Parts: sequence; C-alpha cells; structure tokens
Amino acid sequence: MPQPERPLRLHGLRILVVEDAPDILSAYTTLLRADGAEVSGAATGRQALALCRARPFDVVLADLDLPDIPGDVLIGAIRSECADPAVIVVTGAPEPAPTRARAAGARLVLTKPVEWRAIVSSLERLGIRAAA
Repeated sequence: MPQPERPLRLHGLRILVVEDAPDILSAYTTLLRADGAEVSGAATGRQALALCRARPFDVVLADLDLPDIPGDVLIGAIRSECADPAVIVVTGAPEPAPTRARAAGARLVLTKPVEWRAIVSSLERLGIRAAA
C-alpha cells in the first residue's frame, strides 16, 4: 500500500540561509527544499545582503559567526535594507552574541545543538506571519 504524501510544511516560503560552513549550508538547503521552501544560500554576509536586496525573502535563517560581517551587524543591515524578512538565528556563539542578535532585530535565536524539527517549526510560524 503506498504511503500518503506528507504535506510540504514550508511550501512557497522564500528562505535565505546564511551559513559559512559548506556542509551545513548544503544540508539546510536540501532539507528546506524537501519541505517545499524556495531556498537561496549565502556563505558570507556580503552575499546575503546582495541577495536580499535583489529579491524579497520571507525568512532569513542565519548563523552569527560569519567570516566578513558580525552577525548583529548583518541582522541590522537586513532589517533596514531588505524587504523586512523575519530573521531566525541558529548559533553556537556564547553570550553576549545571542543578546546582540535579538537587539539587532532577530525574532528568534536558537542555540546549538538544536533539533531540526524546532528549526522547521520556527520557520513555519515566523514565515507565515512574515508572508501575511
């Protein structure tokens, strides 16, 4: 008996993933697309800003430890220069980095290790609000 298809929880959600570790960027991109999201990836803050200036995203899923721009500075730039996406941070950085990310405008900061379903649930909740 065939298994019913599971619903694509993130169908149509436009997500920008900002992560400098190639394996994590690839994994996030693959998993988010499998859940129906339209995903673009950036390995640096400069790439992320160029992408979000060029097209709107519902959600930015970002690491804080980027090679070129501090995470809180990137979040502030995204919030002021882009089409106001919801920003979710996934980081292993210790305090005060998460607090600075929140102060810069991150709607949610998830601390590693974090379960994938928590990331997807957060994207789903914030992305639906951002797209509405």
